[in-house]
Amino acid sequence: MVNAVKEELLDYTKFVGLIKSKITERMGKGYKVKIFKVMKNNSLELDSLVVLKEGKNFAPNIYLNAYYESYAAGTSIPEIIDRICMIYEYCAVPIVEEDFDYSLELIKPHIFFRLISLDRNKKLLTQVPYVKFLDLAVTFHCLVRSEEEGIGTIRITNEHIEQWGISCDELMELASENTKKLFPPVIRTMEEVINNLLAEEYPDDEISFCDKSTNEMYPMYILTNEKGINGAACLLYKDVIREFAQLKNTDLYILPSSIHEIICIPCNGLEDKELFQRMVMDINRTQVPAEEVLSDNVYMYSLEKDAIIYQ
Repeated sequence: MVNAVKEELLDYTKFVGLIKSKITERMGKGYKVKIFKVMKNNSLELDSLVVLKEGKNFAPNIYLNAYYESYAAGTSIPEIIDRICMIYEYCAVPIVEEDFDYSLELIKPHIFFRLISLDRNKKLLTQVPYVKFLDLAVTFHCLVRSEEEGIGTIRITNEHIEQWGISCDELMELASENTKKLFPPVIRTMEEVINNLLAEEYPDDEISFCDKSTNEMYPMYILTNEKGINGAACLLYKDVIREFAQLKNTDLYILPSSIHEIICIPCNGLEDKELFQRMVMDINRTQVPAEEVLSDNVYMYSLEKDAIIYQ
């Protein structure tokens, strides 16, 4: 009788150590492999593997937490090593020059802002410059890679601005000039967005979303950027919000769908703010990943005041 022995599953700490060892062995001389704790949005901490080639000062963060989930689900260690090396090869070239040195003059055109929750990021916000906006925080980043499949960024920290001798207000001025250029806004109807998603999911079928009663009572418009990444920052594109409200000739309810987009609803006197509030809170708890939640609050843009307000 042959006894089958099942390979024992590594715990997370041993898995991280093994991956680091295997990647170091695969890359060979001329590369340094390190593991860093990275604070992500909404206080999520991830383990990042960084492969740094000698003479280079840029490398992508490759987060290992998701790879451990894949390993626990049955993916082999050699396959995971192959995937990580492939990601490194694909993402290791920045959009800036080879001699990229983080000097302020060099990165000025690449500085942009994002919007995150003020309350959910208390620890992170002790480490980075930020500007308070409503119940949110405006943080600053440098775009180092931008392609159709995604982007690569560096978060600007307190150490950066100390080194550059620049104030938070000056940083905000730079980011305000750049962000809309780097990430142009896009406004679509909810129906259009859902139909596009259905078309991607079922390319060979004629499926469309149509809820006329809801759409007529509460017409919803999705505001994001062309990348669809951290598009809630479009909330700071004041002229875009204003011009859309002027087009609809009414104030707007603004629902923070996630860090990636916001929902604009023209006011027509039929709205129920408490209903919108419950919608946002329910979606945040059931549909949006914890690290992508922006806020539980509902905002309003006032044409008369030309301002976004919340209570």
